[in-house]
Amino acid sequence: MDFSMGAGAAAYNEKSDLETCKVFSAEMAKRSKMLNLNSVPQSSREKKRENGPEATSPAINLMGFNIEEMCEAQAWIQRILSLHHNHIIENNHILYLGKKEHDILSQLQKTSRVTITEMTSPESTKLEIAGAQADLIEVVMNIEDMLCKVQEEMARKKEQSLWNFLGQWTNQQQKTQDKMKENILFLKSPVPLTQEFLDQKKQFEKCGLQVLKVEKIDNKVLMAAFQLKKKMMEGKPHRQPVSHRLFQQVPHQFCKVVCRVGFQRTYSVPCDPKYGVGIYFTKNLKSLAEKAKKTSTADKLICVFEAEVLTGSFCQGHQLNIGPPPLSPGAVDGHDSVVDSVSSPETFVIFSSMQAIPQYLWTCTKGYVQSQDYSSGPMRSFAQYPWKGLTSGSPVD
Repeated sequence: MDFSMGAGAAAYNEKSDLETCKVFSAEMAKRSKMLNLNSVPQSSREKKRENGPEATSPAINLMGFNIEEMCEAQAWIQRILSLHHNHIIENNHILYLGKKEHDILSQLQKTSRVTITEMTSPESTKLEIAGAQADLIEVVMNIEDMLCKVQEEMARKKEQSLWNFLGQWTNQQQKTQDKMKENILFLKSPVPLTQEFLDQKKQFEKCGLQVLKVEKIDNKVLMAAFQLKKKMMEGKPHRQPVSHRLFQQVPHQFCKVVCRVGFQRTYSVPCDPKYGVGIYFTKNLKSLAEKAKKTSTADKLICVFEAEVLTGSFCQGHQLNIGPPPLSPGAVDGHDSVVDSVSSPETFVIFSSMQAIPQYLWTCTKGYVQSQDYSSGPMRSFAQYPWKGLTSGSPVD
């Protein structure tokens, strides 16, 4: 079984994003101290306008081909520059902060006029940062940079788990050990809109989600692990279908890492774990869309993965489940997943990321999108989009 990607494949390496984040955060930290315009006299502001904004006012010019990432970048910059006295960072990677990271948080509180409070609930984990505006901007960017590093560290551990799983069940242990030092690569390619996809696009739009584009995900390492898991489950006597086509909403910032290491509870949109502490999927696109429109009010993009999920034998879920319950009291073998209703399940919860494989990524918006054929790539014509003009300038993406 060969897990390597073909030569010349347009694969994605997430390290480049981390380096870009470091450079951008450092630059933004310098610029943030220049943006406290409240201390500038009104006469000085008027003089600046007369002489032209380019001569005296700091400015940020976004350039690139990927309009979704441009949109997210603009929204993030606007949030950063509009901070007043407090800001909340919601990110499950906060749970993985170690002593080193907590020491950094303590040092930030000592050297800046801010207070940092951690808030944890069954649904999500947050940091609330409060303080003076100039200090607040710099501290928030430092924390987000730190969370990017923690995210990369956790992704590397997930990659090693995948390689270990494959090496354990194949005859390529030595090759697997060598590959563990590399990042897992994946391909994202536009999907030609066949009648099947056009019909599915209509289903998204009936639920109030306007489709920008749909991409096929190809990750040979994830697929190899998934197929091994599927083969193991198919050997068991199940009455239910082994797999289902299900959906999961993921924040845009985690989409690439899902394509790289698969579905994780850390990457999914926060939800009430009332059926167990696992990875949640749904087959009800309408309920997903309704929840997305309510809980993602600040997000312009709604990203939905379509996945094949190995549900196998399932039973009624419970909030105390940290793994699938046994098939019967005292049994050694357990179920493969839990559901919201055994008779008519819509929500499925798995407890192993290897039981799901991302197949397609649907990028949507709650706003109106001008209808057009985008079978050859992302939509380029937008209507009523506040970020429509962001594509001007020299491409750097």
